[in-house]
Amino acid sequence: MILVKSPLMIAKLRLVFTITIAFLSFSGVAQSTYWKNTELNGTAKQFSTQRLKVNNSKAFKLDQEQLLKALNGSEDSKIVYFPDETGELIPFVVEDAHLFTEELSLKYPSIKSYKGIALHDVTKQVRFSVSPKGIQSTMMTSGENGALFMQKSTDDIYVLYRRTEQEKSDINFVCKTIPEVLEYSQNLTAKLVDDQTLRKFRVAISASGEYTEFHGGTKVDALAAINATLTRINAVFERDLAITLELITNTDLVIYTDPDTDPYTGSLSSQVQNTLTSVIGEANYDIGHLFNQQDNTLDGNSGFIGAVCVDGRKGSGYTTLSSPVGDAFDIDLVAHEMGHQFGANHSFSHTSEGTTVQVEPASGTTIMGYAGITGNNNVANNSDDYFHYVSIVQIRDYLETISCGETVVLTNSPPTLSALTDYSIPKGTPFVLTGEANDVDAGDVLSYAWEQIDNGIVTQSTFGPTNPAGANFRSLPPTLDPERYFPNLTRILEGELTETLPSVGDAWESVSNVGRDFNFSLTVRDNALNGGQSVSDEMTVSVSNEAGPFLITSQNTQETFEAGSVQTIIWDVANTDVAPINAETVTILLSTDSGITFTDILAENTPNDGSHSVIIPNISTSTGKIMVKADDNIFFAVNDAGFSITPSEIVMNFDQVIFDVCKPNDLDVSFNYETNLGFDEESTFTVEDLPAGLTATFTPTTADATDTEVNIAFEGIAGLNVGEYPVKVVATSATVTKEITLQVRVFDDDFEDIILVAPADGFENASTDVLLEWGTAIGNTQYEIEIASDAIFTDVVESVSVNGSSYTPTLLDNNSTYFWRVKPKNDCGEGDFSEVFSFSTVQFNCTTKTASDTPLAISSSGTPVITSTLIFLEDLPIADINVQLDIEHTFLADLVVSLTSPAGTTVTLVSNSCGDASDINAIFDDDSPAFDCGVNPGIGGSVKPLGTLSSFNGESILGEWTLEVKDNAPSDGGSLVSFALEVCVEGDFRPDADNDGVFDDGDDLCLNTPEGQEVDASGCAIYRFPPENFVITLESETCSDNNDGSLSIAPKLALDYQVTVTGNDLSLTQNFSNSFNLANLSSGTYTLCITGSDGLVVYQEYCVDVQITEPGPLNVTSKVADDGSLVTLDLEGGTLYTVELNGIAIQTEDSVVQLELQKGINTLKVYTSIACQGVHEEQIVFYERPIVFPNPVIDMVQVYVGAVEEEVVVRVFSVEGRYIYSKTISLVDGVIQMDLSSLAAGIYYLKYDGGTINGTTKVIKE
Repeated sequence: MILVKSPLMIAKLRLVFTITIAFLSFSGVAQSTYWKNTELNGTAKQFSTQRLKVNNSKAFKLDQEQLLKALNGSEDSKIVYFPDETGELIPFVVEDAHLFTEELSLKYPSIKSYKGIALHDVTKQVRFSVSPKGIQSTMMTSGENGALFMQKSTDDIYVLYRRTEQEKSDINFVCKTIPEVLEYSQNLTAKLVDDQTLRKFRVAISASGEYTEFHGGTKVDALAAINATLTRINAVFERDLAITLELITNTDLVIYTDPDTDPYTGSLSSQVQNTLTSVIGEANYDIGHLFNQQDNTLDGNSGFIGAVCVDGRKGSGYTTLSSPVGDAFDIDLVAHEMGHQFGANHSFSHTSEGTTVQVEPASGTTIMGYAGITGNNNVANNSDDYFHYVSIVQIRDYLETISCGETVVLTNSPPTLSALTDYSIPKGTPFVLTGEANDVDAGDVLSYAWEQIDNGIVTQSTFGPTNPAGANFRSLPPTLDPERYFPNLTRILEGELTETLPSVGDAWESVSNVGRDFNFSLTVRDNALNGGQSVSDEMTVSVSNEAGPFLITSQNTQETFEAGSVQTIIWDVANTDVAPINAETVTILLSTDSGITFTDILAENTPNDGSHSVIIPNISTSTGKIMVKADDNIFFAVNDAGFSITPSEIVMNFDQVIFDVCKPNDLDVSFNYETNLGFDEESTFTVEDLPAGLTATFTPTTADATDTEVNIAFEGIAGLNVGEYPVKVVATSATVTKEITLQVRVFDDDFEDIILVAPADGFENASTDVLLEWGTAIGNTQYEIEIASDAIFTDVVESVSVNGSSYTPTLLDNNSTYFWRVKPKNDCGEGDFSEVFSFSTVQFNCTTKTASDTPLAISSSGTPVITSTLIFLEDLPIADINVQLDIEHTFLADLVVSLTSPAGTTVTLVSNSCGDASDINAIFDDDSPAFDCGVNPGIGGSVKPLGTLSSFNGESILGEWTLEVKDNAPSDGGSLVSFALEVCVEGDFRPDADNDGVFDDGDDLCLNTPEGQEVDASGCAIYRFPPENFVITLESETCSDNNDGSLSIAPKLALDYQVTVTGNDLSLTQNFSNSFNLANLSSGTYTLCITGSDGLVVYQEYCVDVQITEPGPLNVTSKVADDGSLVTLDLEGGTLYTVELNGIAIQTEDSVVQLELQKGINTLKVYTSIACQGVHEEQIVFYERPIVFPNPVIDMVQVYVGAVEEEVVVRVFSVEGRYIYSKTISLVDGVIQMDLSSLAAGIYYLKYDGGTINGTTKVIKE
């Protein structure tokens, strides 16, 4: 091992004491010599190759020679300035990062890597690379804003930007690494990066010819780009993993400059492995990777999960990007693939890979996620630059299996983290997690990352408050705050506790509205520059389905409160005061900044009883908020609306408004006298409404200065009866009077006997959640309840203290006898137990019912949803329920299986679980262990469902139960083979031996009917005719009112039948066996009711309505084509038509007929075989030129110009061509109709012009 003492650590101590003054005088000169502000011109605004838009960023010009002078000083640590996003130049103490081996560094002295810490702010670090092509830097701070990048644009301007300014990629990333589950510890507590060891690995980077060409074409150009990428990666690897990569001496042997001659032609993973093996040699590197460039490509492959130090595998990684530069390449791709090489699986959950670390919702956002490349499942457009807790654990576990690399002892001590505690919280309720960590290294900056670690498939469509497994909360970058609110505080204050169908950039945080466990890790990083150390712990938040939501119901509209006034805070306890949560007290907090902070305590450790009165403090705000937070727990509620507080001249600030005192003691109460608004008058204190015998003495009796402590001595308590006494404390000045009412509650230790009310003594068949009730007395504040299995209480089952007059037990068994008693208590003491009552709980009975509608196919086409149902007829409360399930289906990750009760409660059994495993053959039982994904079946044996089947407890089994199977992906299919419910109820199942739904001890008159036989209300069999037993033939009337319709019935079963025919004034009953015929029927509706018997079995009556019709009249519509050559006939009313055109007849059953017309007059005739339907006749004229009729004409003339409907202008001319008059006419059926009666006898010409027709016609007027 090598012991390293960082020169930077020495520099930090030295700088603090020795050169601070000198440096400050020098800094103004130094920082102005190489950085100059400049304008962000159009070229610099767009980094097209990286999809960066930096319209609002700062831009600088760099004198690189001056910067290099600062870096080339003789001391190991140098002072270098970098601008931040405000433009301020920040001094950093920097040192050589030693990314190159010494030999490689001597060979390429112009390429360097540096790291440093801000001189005046240890929360800021910088990593930067230097080459003849310029610098590339990353300024890092712990927080959600992420890293700040400095990069050179195409015109030598340096631009500052963050990853948020990068556009979403329109290229889909393909990580071709095959998922592989490595063996690693499941007990992850305190097993992170805490062994004070930095692990150094020799990295061989090969560059394709395309990569080198992209960066300039020379090996120096490619090596400069590789240096920039590894500088960025080492910043993360050293901080998160205590891993550093050193570039090997002869890596330039595998940097290629010609795409045509490099060894990379397609199978990059095997080709880079072969290249490194043959050129570098397996003994000369620990991890190898290819950097490649290809247009419109986003591609990577580590070759294997866990390959570092493994010969033949360790050099199989490659990364391809169309623009291989910046964090889109360095972090999203290279760090991702190297994470695989070091043993980490994907952490996303939008699709199943069968690992146990798919803990981030949808795409995820950490390095091993898929941010920005999963469509609707994108949580963010880019990865955040840190590893998830589960990824760190996987990598650290893998490191323990290998021995290559160099270990460097660090003087940096790991942080210490106080053990985390598990909690139970109500559903639908926000919560806050807090960690406590310390570090003996004063210069270390601790950052905290709370992350959910529940494995499960979570997509955009399944994310939300009813998700039974997997992540409900995205991972967020480490911050300096040890607290994290769930969901984030802004959403809580806006009342947005749940989220469904989130989009990219949304919160991706939701409380749970169903019972489930949330598992969290807290990772504390010390962010030390030369090899970080971190510690972690895990905890569980159990969401109870029996409690919640916990919420404030008062102060939910905008109000204004005066300082010093008493206000009542009301909240819904929602069963949070009882098991399993047991939050007995709460603290009430006030925020004056819209909920950003809650710094004012209004009440501490007050009973969690749903109501408490508080005094509004003497402050002024228009943005007040109230929080009620459970003591010794993590859940809380915030009121909906902001409120205002107006200051008051006088405020009597009591710690509380209710005071308890035990006789015969007297009572001392103090308050702080406060003034505001410039008030300086003297106030005199008095008490009004004192009960007889009680006195109050003030010390002092007056006050004229703010913050005066005043004491009230109440004397004469011994003479008061037990009870509550409101007294009014008044402060009176010359111009102002303020008052506040206190409640003085007087108690003693003389307790009245407790009277038990319900259940009555000896009560039988009580539910296991029976409500125990008793009478109250005015002097009692608490009651101790004991429940035992024996009358002398040697075996106490439950013992609990409550504030009210009732209690619901939680630990009772069925079919048992219990004894209970109650003792009164208050602050003065406790009384005697009441008399003892007993009760017996109801019998616990179980049965199994199997669905009769299975098997059901699950189609492999589309995304089918199938359901199977069971019906229970007993109205009995559920005590326990299990589900038997047999499903055959490949790729179980496609399935979501749930059970819904008649009351509408839904419990998820399986949700996108077990990856590509096949089949389920299991019994789902709350008391069984969680299922582990097997091989075949994927889920088998007795297992715990994802949801909680106890959610059904207490509901009635009566009604229809529905099992739903959703197949969320195409291709894979299967079958729901069987489904059954094992149900235990409180009470007795009624006997039904033949399972016909009619109870044997009640209405069943026909016992032992065959299984599946339909029965009537008496339990006797119902026999029905087969569905296709009767063939009914109908004949309609030939003509209206002919009364010659008929019907016939032909049965298939040979039975004795009786038919009753009714309708149209007919009522006929007749027996038949082979057939039945009925003639001479008029048109109308008839009802046929048929019964049958074979002598032993009487069949259920079968009734059907039939229709005897009559033919309607023949209806013919003709339409002539625009050119007049064809006519189309629409025929109605018959089935067989005879069509005659110009004496030629055809017969047709078609309803549409098209015929060719002859020139001239065409005669059309249409009829059917039924004479009463009538005959259609018409003449159709077809001429190629206009037809004039009559001609000669006396008055009205008609000119047929074709089948058109439009307006035409008709002009009348004499035979000599003289214009006489004109008229505009709308054509009807293509006819021009003109009145020529006013014209003298002779020859005339009619000239017509329209939109589609025009012409001239000769007319003779008589």
